[in-house]
Amino acid sequence: AGDEDRASEIYHEDAVLEFPQSGERFEGVGNVREWRRAYPAEVDLEIVRVRGRDDFWVVEVRARYDGGPWNYGPAIYEFRGDKVSRETIYV
Repeated sequence: AGDEDRASEIYHEDAVLEFPQSGERFEGVGNVREWRRAYPAEVDLEIVRVRGRDDFWVVEVRARYDGGPWNYGPAIYEFRGDKVSRETIYV
């Protein structure tokens, strides 16, 4: 948390981040990194469970914004080689 440069190392340069519930979509690791840097709320995130295989993984997460109530949902990670090519988050 708070080190967006280091956190962005898991992504391919052309990675896509999507939030289907809001319709937000960010293309390219630079755009993902800048969006996270500018996010207006403090986010607490906890990993509940990780399941998957090969190039497809699902992470059950809980998140809260500005100390509010916990929200639960999955984050889906698609890999190309050893880096994330697409991340889809439902919270």
